[in-house]
Amino acid sequence: MSIILFLEGNILTSKAFVDRLRLIIKELAEEKQTKFAKLINTYQANVGRWINPKIQSFPDERHLAAIQKHLGVNLNWLLTGEGEMFVKKEAPLAVHEALAGYGFNSKEREYIDKLIKILRTKQDKTVRAIKQNIDAFLDNPDKKNEVESDVSGVTDKDIKTANVK
Repeated sequence: MSIILFLEGNILTSKAFVDRLRLIIKELAEEKQTKFAKLINTYQANVGRWINPKIQSFPDERHLAAIQKHLGVNLNWLLTGEGEMFVKKEAPLAVHEALAGYGFNSKEREYIDKLIKILRTKQDKTVRAIKQNIDAFLDNPDKKNEVESDVSGVTDKDIKTANVK
């Protein structure tokens, strides 16, 4: 509770806090208070009070922690406007969490991670060949002409020498 009392006089009473909270609701919950409330396990009425500058009700420590933990919001940004809106996760961790959320097992995630590494290389011929193979495998008719014209410059040696580290 002391955190809120300290912040009320300096930060949380400002319209800017309400604007930042509304921005989060827009970004993460399609501007829907009910959807946002579910994301942080609270009631829509609470969210409604927080974004109503006339009421001047603010999330308590538990709700602030949920906003940070479940939504990745940078509390420093939310409370002061300083820094980035979201806490940055390391890209591989964020990708692995997202893939796990889609039901990919660890072996599948490992291969997807390898594919990402290959696609981030500067070996244009290798990247082009992989993209072409994916399009061909998925039988994407829109890419068929593009594949035929680009394949001419890629050899088996180019594909075999692609080194993934």
